[in-house]
Amino acid sequence: MKEKIIVAMSGGVDSAVTAGLLLEEGYDVIGVNLKTWEYEAPSCEPTKKSCCSPEDIKDARDVGLSFNIPFYVIRMDNVFGEKVIQRFIDDYKSGRTPNPCVECNTFVKFGALFEKAKALSIEKIATGHYANIEKVGERYAIANGLDSKKNQAYYLYGLSQENLKNTIFPLGNLEKPRVRELARKFGLVVADKPESQEICFIPENDYRKFLVKKNITFTPGFFKLKNGAIVGKHSGKENFTIGQRKGLGISWKTPLYVISIEDDGTVVLGTDEETFISEFIVEYPNFQGKTMENGDSIRARVQVRYRHTPILCEVELQNEILKVKPLESVQSVTPGQSAVFYDLQKDYILFGGIIQKGSIKNTTDSICDINIFSTVSNPVR
Repeated sequence: MKEKIIVAMSGGVDSAVTAGLLLEEGYDVIGVNLKTWEYEAPSCEPTKKSCCSPEDIKDARDVGLSFNIPFYVIRMDNVFGEKVIQRFIDDYKSGRTPNPCVECNTFVKFGALFEKAKALSIEKIATGHYANIEKVGERYAIANGLDSKKNQAYYLYGLSQENLKNTIFPLGNLEKPRVRELARKFGLVVADKPESQEICFIPENDYRKFLVKKNITFTPGFFKLKNGAIVGKHSGKENFTIGQRKGLGISWKTPLYVISIEDDGTVVLGTDEETFISEFIVEYPNFQGKTMENGDSIRARVQVRYRHTPILCEVELQNEILKVKPLESVQSVTPGQSAVFYDLQKDYILFGGIIQKGSIKNTTDSICDINIFSTVSNPVR
């Protein structure tokens, strides 16, 4: 009897080819599309690079028909709303910058979907992620995919050992051009479909409009330098993220960057030099290729954002919190984003978590030596 496997089919070329490859390997493939939120637009523009899910569902269904496999749409809007959308809103309200793709993978694609699979007595699932799974002793870990331009290991650090043991990534050792070739070979309608590059629930990739629509009250405040000098005011701390330079509306002798966002609405600005971090804290760690006991300290390579090249660091576990000391220069470590730690020699994940806060390096050349409070009119009350 063929082994059953659920393939999460988004309507894109990657998940479609995943289904085709598993069929060739002899699996009994069941296609599933996850309906994660209520889509408001009846259609979408073909050139738009975001998730246009009504059309995506149709594309995924068409792929299922092409392969003659069962295809189902499963509602995941409740768990997606709680674990992804609400977290997204709460993070911006607290001055953090969320990473919804990590939360979606952890709690929806590899959390709730696994529960659905187990209810159907199906042990394995597969997705079109460009990543691999490596056995490290008795443990499993996400490893980098072959395609460096598409590598998605960073987004998958939250997967549990059970997830990893029962997941297959058929595209891990393929590059995107080859995947499109396979799609044409399979005769799939999505072979040349553009990629989704925006957050699926954020129209026009404008998160600020999304927050306004959700009736979020923005927190106005002052722009300040590190010494407390006020250099301007703003209409809401939710409009900013650590490391941001553009869109501040501040004229200064050197470019200014956001280096801190405070609860009272204060947005602290600094020079490029003042964005460098001496240490930072990571919460909610999930261990994959390595476990740690309280007080353990190791060296690893840490990636603090997608497309960031991992750097050498020392990391210590203290009461379920990771204390990280970078041993190479790193800028704008952003609360709410993920820090993912890799083995020193191989490209597999040791563990990862959510950045809580960072400490800015002391600088000898500070811009915070002039109090220009008098330049601000109509201060925020």
